[in-house]
Amino acid sequence: MRIKGQSDIEIHISDIGYITLKQRIDAEGDQVITFAPAYAPKVTAAISQLQDFAQKKFEKSELAED
Repeated sequence: MRIKGQSDIEIHISDIGYITLKQRIDAEGDQVITFAPAYAPKVTAAISQLQDFAQKKFEKSELAED
């Protein structure tokens, strides 16, 4: 899954519930963070907030272009 407005971030969820976030940084390569299943509710809330933030930023940039 990719976050809308954040094309450099990929999210994977394993069969046993581990959440892996991978961000592609050109100069540094890939940065990978893995969360245990116990952190799933916090990670889910943070991803939701990031999606909302990215969507608002995208909509604001579209208004500025018009």
